Amino acid sequence: MSDRGDAEGRPAEPEPAPEPGSEPGNVAGPPPQPAPKPRLQRPEPVGPEPEERFGRLMKQFPVAVSSEVMALAWANQEQAPAGAAVLVDHEINPRGLHGRLWDTPPADTMALAIVLRPPVSVEEADCTWLVAALAGLEGAEAVTGKALATWWPDAIIEAESRDPVGSVRSEIQLGPGQVKVAVVTIRIDMPRLDLDPATDRDRLCEAVVLASDRINEQLAQGVAGVATAYQDRCTLLGQRVKVRLRPKGETRGVAKRVDRAARLEVESMSGMAERVGVNQLMDLEVV
Repeated sequence: MSDRGDAEGRPAEPEPAPEPGSEPGNVAGPPPQPAPKPRLQRPEPVGPEPEERFGRLMKQFPVAVSSEVMALAWANQEQAPAGAAVLVDHEINPRGLHGRLWDTPPADTMALAIVLRPPVSVEEADCTWLVAALAGLEGAEAVTGKALATWWPDAIIEAESRDPVGSVRSEIQLGPGQVKVAVVTIRIDMPRLDLDPATDRDRLCEAVVLASDRINEQLAQGVAGVATAYQDRCTLLGQRVKVRLRPKGETRGVAKRVDRAARLEVESMSGMAERVGVNQLMDLEVV
């Protein structure tokens, strides 16, 4: 092998190194660009735009699966604020406690769901059942002047005859160590209260949401006050009952009180007390 040189025998200058990417077979180009970030899709709005009614945001649906379903979707997809309400004229699948079907015809029903964001612990989340019952009871009393009562855990009844006139439900969603949202649903059989659905529905709806506001203000001061208010209106207390439990079992005794977590305390003949949560209840009868 021989070295190259000039005519005077001086060694040749070293050849410059090739530019990166300019080796044979490589074509230099612009540096690669980062992939574009995917655009976040805003969730589709749930039903019609909300309107300001009765001092809150409300949505009204001529037809929907249920007021509860639409309120939950609004709360989760669009962060509906506390107090927001949904009124449905015709519910397709109205369900109550443990999926029981509300069998009053839609044309005779006021079906209202209210979004709550209560400042309560996870252990006391079921107190929202008490809020729903008191709101329905007080609102209906304000419109009709009739004496009503509660029947643990989900019924509103006429105080004297004990005929059912309404039903409530609470759907609770939990976050880390707190209640994220609770949607309470209140259904009232309007003809049983001598109300005309065609002319009295809005008046009843307004009375119920305003009652809900008052009770939630009370709830902000502590759960104990709401539990006491519920007990004062609950005609089940003092009755001897048989309670069938989920998934199995039963307890018998006298219904003594309803606690801060909406549990019914049943005292046996031996003096032992058992507390039954809303979700433990299979069936209850007076014996």
